[in-house]
Amino acid sequence: MSRERINPAWQEDIRKKLAAQQGIDVIQSFTPCIQWLIGELTRRDLPYKLYNLGAGVKRLTTDTDICPCCKQKL
Repeated sequence: MSRERINPAWQEDIRKKLAAQQGIDVIQSFTPCIQWLIGELTRRDLPYKLYNLGAGVKRLTTDTDICPCCKQKL
């Protein structure tokens, strides 16, 4: 079993964006990254949407009122 780790620089970048109240829009296939990010957003009571793009790739965004495909307001 491989014990891959989440890049600490990536985590710090996300934490800085959250502290600055910037939006998050991440496309990621590494599940532990998505799990960690969901945990961070939940601890901060921030809304988010998770889209399954297929083949194990997910998109997580804090912009919950805009469609990520067509950029139209929901």
